[in-house]
Amino acid sequence: MKKHSVPATLKLVPVALAVAMMTAGVAVPYGASAASTAPAPAPTTAVDSPPVTIKTEVLSSKASAGVDVSSLLQKFRDFSNFATGDLAKDTAYALNIVSWQMPHGGFYKDMEEQYAAPWDGVTARSGWKDPNGTELGTFDNDATTSEIRFLADMYSKTGNPVFKDSVRKAVGFILTSQYPSGGWPQVYPKRSNYSDAVTYNDNAMVQTMVLIDDIVERRQGFDNDILSNSDRNKLKTALNKGIDYTLKAQIINNGQPTVWGAQHDPVTYAPVAGRAYELASKSGSESVAITAFLMSRPQTPEIERAAKAALRWFDTVRENGTKYNRQGPVYFEPDAGSVIWYRFYNVDEDVPFYADRDGLKYMNILEISEERRHGYSWAGSYARNLLKLASDSGYYPLSTPLPGS
Repeated sequence: MKKHSVPATLKLVPVALAVAMMTAGVAVPYGASAASTAPAPAPTTAVDSPPVTIKTEVLSSKASAGVDVSSLLQKFRDFSNFATGDLAKDTAYALNIVSWQMPHGGFYKDMEEQYAAPWDGVTARSGWKDPNGTELGTFDNDATTSEIRFLADMYSKTGNPVFKDSVRKAVGFILTSQYPSGGWPQVYPKRSNYSDAVTYNDNAMVQTMVLIDDIVERRQGFDNDILSNSDRNKLKTALNKGIDYTLKAQIINNGQPTVWGAQHDPVTYAPVAGRAYELASKSGSESVAITAFLMSRPQTPEIERAAKAALRWFDTVRENGTKYNRQGPVYFEPDAGSVIWYRFYNVDEDVPFYADRDGLKYMNILEISEERRHGYSWAGSYARNLLKLASDSGYYPLSTPLPGS
């Protein structure tokens, strides 16, 4: 995901102007029911087998404590692309961010350069619009969640109510955009394409759930009055629904739970396609953060079963002794100390594949265009740290040691 450095020269927007800009337009009411305001489900993509319904108990008084996976989840708390450490500069930058917030409470992605100046009231605040011309907020590329974290940090440091109001508005965006089934789309309102699917791609939904958990548990940045107890209760309910959706979306092969896709249907829970070269699949990449997040939760029988099944899948399909070179010319080569997983596996079997902008599936990486071979991550040591942590903590015993261990 793309990061930008914060420009040194900033234009400070007056607080009064920031407030006026923030409240401009008609915002979606904060705390509105997801069932009444969430966008309609994304179109369902047919799969070979019907969705599997799993009875879930997200909360249980008998649940054991989760595993400390902070080393795997900490990256989702990073907002260093906004912060410089200089309070005056960061305050000016934060006020500018508030001015770019859209009426529904969300933000657009990769906006670091635009945030160097306050919104002028005319420039588009999002690169995407719905069919009615409404600018879309997104969770893609850390958007909205990073703004919330930075603005919450600035409220802790300055006490400026403008930042608190903006965070509450953005939290309203999170609550409103959640589907009744519990998943979060990549965008809100609907974009009328793959972005409307429940999106684990680039860890969007996991990053959202980590943020919600931090808010509910009053961790650093949220250990004050920035949100009310009522707000936190709504977020706790939303988080439980998100976990419930995740448990139900786990892909089942021959009766055995495996992992997850990058996108899933919000109604059927089935894995669905994203962009042309992101076909419906089991994802060897996105499933890592999902598994880690489940491991971090209180271990109900359902959560523990799902997490350990995913770890077993990673343990089973790993390719020991192979190194992936993204830029070639030899894309896969023997290396005794390496282990890889592929980005995409067939939904119904553990066979890796590649795809191109023509929307077709290929079994040989040399069959796709050079642009796609070099412009996308098709494999990696995705689950190495996850399996090592699971093994070291005693949560899951590996079938064999990891290469180089």
